[in-house]
Amino acid sequence: MIIRFIASRMSGAGGGKLSKPVVVIATAGVAIGVALMIISVAIVTGFQQEVRDKVVGFGAHFQIVNTQQTFNKESSRVAIDQEFYPTLQETPGIRHIQIFATKPGIMETKSDLQGCVIKGIGEDFDWSFFQDKIEEGDSLRTAGSDPSPDLMISRWTAKRMKIGLGDKVTLYFVLDDGDIRPRNFNVTTIYSTGLKEFDEEFVFVDIAHLQRINKWGIEAQILVQDSCYEGTIGLEGLGFGGKSDLTFRWPGTDLEGRGPHRVEVTGDTTFMVVVEDRNRSLPDTAWASIQFASAENVPCVYTTETRTSGGSWDKYAGGFEVLIDDYDDLRAFDDEVFYMVPYYMQVQNVADRNPEIFSWLEMLDLNVDLIIYMMIFIAVVNMTSALLIIILERTNMIGMLKAFGMKDREVVFVFVRHAARIIGLGMLIGNLLGFGLAYFQLTTGAIALNPESYYVDYVPIKFDWMYLLQIELVTFVICVLFMLLPALYVAKITPVKAIRFD
Repeated sequence: MIIRFIASRMSGAGGGKLSKPVVVIATAGVAIGVALMIISVAIVTGFQQEVRDKVVGFGAHFQIVNTQQTFNKESSRVAIDQEFYPTLQETPGIRHIQIFATKPGIMETKSDLQGCVIKGIGEDFDWSFFQDKIEEGDSLRTAGSDPSPDLMISRWTAKRMKIGLGDKVTLYFVLDDGDIRPRNFNVTTIYSTGLKEFDEEFVFVDIAHLQRINKWGIEAQILVQDSCYEGTIGLEGLGFGGKSDLTFRWPGTDLEGRGPHRVEVTGDTTFMVVVEDRNRSLPDTAWASIQFASAENVPCVYTTETRTSGGSWDKYAGGFEVLIDDYDDLRAFDDEVFYMVPYYMQVQNVADRNPEIFSWLEMLDLNVDLIIYMMIFIAVVNMTSALLIIILERTNMIGMLKAFGMKDREVVFVFVRHAARIIGLGMLIGNLLGFGLAYFQLTTGAIALNPESYYVDYVPIKFDWMYLLQIELVTFVICVLFMLLPALYVAKITPVKAIRFD
């Protein structure tokens, strides 16, 4: 109790002529150091989150792909019908799962060419990331089985290729065998994320284009000849897509192979053909309904109606993208998602797919650590110097306290408590200054940046309250503990010499 009273009286006395300016300088040093720590942590944390969110926006937290896939920009097909899709998003902590596909391509306009990565998205695509990144147009349309001609490009690509909203563009899809397939698109959406490495690389289309061009599925058709010969008609099976030689089955008949086949029709009947390949692609079925009627002086009269199940193109994708609620849970969900997928699929997290970017972001933590260590060191040096000067000025008081029976340990803690008050005041001022400046930047975005160099167009701010609280507690404890060293000098002061000290 007496220690607290004396320490408070020392603080209220204002100090001597020499110690007063030194205490002000020490307090200012602690305040500036704490403010710099707060601002540094807020900026680096905000910058890391902004860049991470942009990288995740282009490729999600996890991608579930075929184990045979070795090139990130070229998808290998996987069946969409999986036990984990879409039920995986019901797992606590997992926000969304969606299909995707990627393929290398070339973009051509009237005046220029550019290589790109063509990313196909489906109707289940999560637009939350791109909602505030779209500068012109609306979200890309996906038309289900009928591919949409819409194209979404970045602002960087639009400037580079000198194209705008509504312009026509040709995309050349590079196939496995070296063949190139052109498709025409209309620019309907222009976005900008500021992450140049991705903005200049990706263009977005309806995934149906990649499903067909990659021949991931099979489409079956039946060709019925227009003429009737001696009471028979001609049927031929047609198949498109697939990864190897196609086979044709005609269930309920003796027909084999593609044909053409001659079949006798004496009444209404329906023929069915099932087209498969030797690469275990999902088969497709087509039907031909024949309505037969006889007429005088006419060998045979019939009408036909053909239909197909629409092909098995849309039964395949390049993989699945999984979004989680919190990036900090990335490593935990890495194992959880891995055990939910079949053996022929692999799980790739965003950090492993982009090691250069995430290694660089982790290195920023080192810069923050260095700033924190330097600020603590400066605060300790300032406070040590200030406390030594205070002790020297209070030598007479120290002698009298010892003469009245106060122990050395108690006198030491008087000065440690006094130093703690100074440190606390400095930290309070530093908090007001640091959080004030950081909040001003957070709400106004006053300090702008070049997005081509920094990936963001303003200095981002994020308050990690628990981390900041830990830093401030550690800073306070370290500074107070180091004050024990100069305060121990009190033990060397004897009462007789101290009272005589002038």
